[in-house]
Amino acid sequence: MKMWLAIGLVVLIGGASACGSASNSEGSGSLNPTPLKKNGERSHEFEPDDIERAERAPPAVREYCEGAVSEAQEIGCLSHVEESDLP
Repeated sequence: MKMWLAIGLVVLIGGASACGSASNSEGSGSLNPTPLKKNGERSHEFEPDDIERAERAPPAVREYCEGAVSEAQEIGCLSHVEESDLP
């Protein structure tokens, strides 16, 4: 049940956000707390706690979330999915 709630949240965040970046976890090691919207403006949709939880996500959760199609989905997944939710 908890996993479905997390997936629903990820879909909701991903659908409501208009981010310009597909993924920021490769290479840099940190997430952008204010990604660009499609119109070039900065987005401030992420709570600082979500960013911190996403940056501390364990490797298994990072691997699970690497298929995210936007930074919003990636942050939502990394910050709300726990290892106990994984199949």
